[in-house]
Amino acid sequence: MKYILIKHARERLEERKIQESLIQEALEKPTKTIYDNKGRILVKKLYTRQGKQRLLLIAGEIAKDTFVVITIIDTTKIKKYL
Repeated sequence: MKYILIKHARERLEERKIQESLIQEALEKPTKTIYDNKGRILVKKLYTRQGKQRLLLIAGEIAKDTFVVITIIDTTKIKKYL
């Protein structure tokens, strides 16, 4: 899937030291996807980093044929968000 990161999302990506390839993987093979009634999408992806299971949350919208990433959250609180 084609995607772009807005400035805020790019800052969160760098701040949380997340590789951009993980974003692509999450969008192509999400663990779970949730749609709201305003057209926003929340993509959830389980992955492992440094031997610990983590959950990547990607919030965005579809604009034409591109997923616009609004923000990125990385957490170990898997049960809370999944």
